[in-house]
Amino acid sequence: MTDPLEHIKPAVRAMKAYTLTPHTYRYKMNQNENPLGYPPELKEQVMARILEQDWARYPDFDLVELTEALAGHLGVSPTQVLVGNGSNEIIYNTMAVTLRDGDSVVIPIPTFSVYKLVATVMGATVREPVMRPDTLFALPTDEVIQQAHEHQARLVVLCTPNNPTGRSVPIEQVRCICRAVDSLVLIDEAYQEFSSQNLLGLVAEFPNVILLRTFSKAMALGGMRVGYCVTNEALAREIHKGKLPYALNAFSEAAAVVALQNMPLFQAEVAQILYERDRLYAKLETLRFAHPIPSDANFIIARFDGFTPQQVFQHLLERGILVRDISSNVGLGEYLRLSVGAPQENDALIEALRELV
Repeated sequence: MTDPLEHIKPAVRAMKAYTLTPHTYRYKMNQNENPLGYPPELKEQVMARILEQDWARYPDFDLVELTEALAGHLGVSPTQVLVGNGSNEIIYNTMAVTLRDGDSVVIPIPTFSVYKLVATVMGATVREPVMRPDTLFALPTDEVIQQAHEHQARLVVLCTPNNPTGRSVPIEQVRCICRAVDSLVLIDEAYQEFSSQNLLGLVAEFPNVILLRTFSKAMALGGMRVGYCVTNEALAREIHKGKLPYALNAFSEAAAVVALQNMPLFQAEVAQILYERDRLYAKLETLRFAHPIPSDANFIIARFDGFTPQQVFQHLLERGILVRDISSNVGLGEYLRLSVGAPQENDALIEALRELV
């Protein structure tokens, strides 16, 4: 018998899986979650909804209530909204219905590694313009456009604010790419609520734009796995064909609907997180060996003179603080990513870093 692994695509066998090493911690500052959490009074509303449902029955096939609530919140038609089991599912669906073996995808790096992982599984070739530290990780717009044309890319993926750098792509640069390329442009705005711009208007402006967002960050529902995309009706209809039925469970839908009905609570949390982001950045700057990069998201990346990222990571972990070592990414060999925490978490982080001095 031949080795069963011979039936796996060679490109997949050569890949590393997306994994996280488990650690014991007191303060979790590694996954860019909302440290203030889903309000307890809203949890009670969600549970009341769930207790009224028959758990033996499948959830609503078309997620009508959540889709309509999102459309109302965004000011678009429900036919333009597609809900998924986290925005990762929408990434997978979009690439599943667009990419064929040998197609090219342009993905500027460093960025969220799942884009390349899924594109590679689909058999695509990933083209990777590099955002460099000496430009504060600015997007090389001309190179993105050039590679999209040169390789006849089927898809361009932009993350703004970008994970893990925290930098936003100015809307005029995004608009320039959308106008110049023949590709679909998948724009991931997972951190939009923390940023200084909103790219939703590009959906109406360009027929090739697919905009991704999530409930995992600002709306404190990382554990519920709810994401969505907004695009034109025709693209939404085609992407929907790649979705597995019943991917989102009734509990997650209820939590997302209740969140949309109580947006002022989450807007207040976002305001507090932004205050803490600015405070954390200022505190980092007072540490002469720390060099943070300005961020438009709910996390900050920084390098530390005299220490490797692994040394700083281990020092913090020994004090119960878990951050993200991103040094394996292109251009980020000296950096750690620090999620903005609650006030006491940010204070503990700064005190632990001061010990290094």
